[in-house]
Amino acid sequence: MSIETETYKGHEIEVNYDEAPLNPRTEWDNFTEIHCCSSSYYLGEHNHNSWEECNEAIREAKKRGDLVFKVFAYIHSGTCLSLESFHGKLSQGHAEFDSGQSGFIVVKKKDIIESWGKKKWTEKLRKKAYEVAELDIKIFNSYLNGEVYGYSVDDREESCDGYYGIEEAMDEAKSTIDWIVTEAKKKHCEQLKIWIKNKVPFSVRNSLEESLEV
Repeated sequence: MSIETETYKGHEIEVNYDEAPLNPRTEWDNFTEIHCCSSSYYLGEHNHNSWEECNEAIREAKKRGDLVFKVFAYIHSGTCLSLESFHGKLSQGHAEFDSGQSGFIVVKKKDIIESWGKKKWTEKLRKKAYEVAELDIKIFNSYLNGEVYGYSVDDREESCDGYYGIEEAMDEAKSTIDWIVTEAKKKHCEQLKIWIKNKVPFSVRNSLEESLEV
C-alpha cells in the first residue's frame, strides 16, 4: 500500500516503505562514530559493555582532536536519539523515566578538515561539524524507526529505494520524471529531423507523431 501518491507531468508516483534499508551506521562511509552503552538496545555502531569502556574510547577520540557531543535516547513506543536532553521537553513526565544519555557521537577531525580544505578547527568548522552530527543522528533515527522509503514511477517502470524521508523520495521521483520527459523530447526531435531529411509528408509525420510518447 502506497504511503503517498502524486501525478507529475502525466506520470504516476508512488512512495512506499523500503523493506530492506541499509544501516547507515555500518554500510555508509560516515564522518562520525556513535559510541553507546546499552545491553538492551542498538543505539550506535560502537556498543560498549560499560561506561568506563565507553569513556575510554571517547578520551582516545579527544586525543586525536576529534569533536565529541553527548547523545541522548528517548525510548517509548519507538526510539529517538538527540544531541540535546529530552528532560523537560515531553509531556506526562515521560522524559524523566524513558530517556537519558545513551553515549556520544564523535566527529572525526581528519575527515572533516580534509573534506573542507582546512588545516585546523575554526569556529565555523566546529559549527559545521555539529550540523553533520545532527544530520547523522536524524538519519539514524529514520533507520531505527523504519522510516526509510522508496519510490516507483508508473507502476515500477522506474523505481529506487533508500531515501530517509518521504519528501526526499518524492523529489527524486520528480527528478527521474524530468529526465524521462527530457529524453523523450530529445528522441522526438531526433526522429523529426530524420523525417524532414527524408522528406516524409507532413500528414504522414503527424500520424507517426501520435504513436510516439512525449
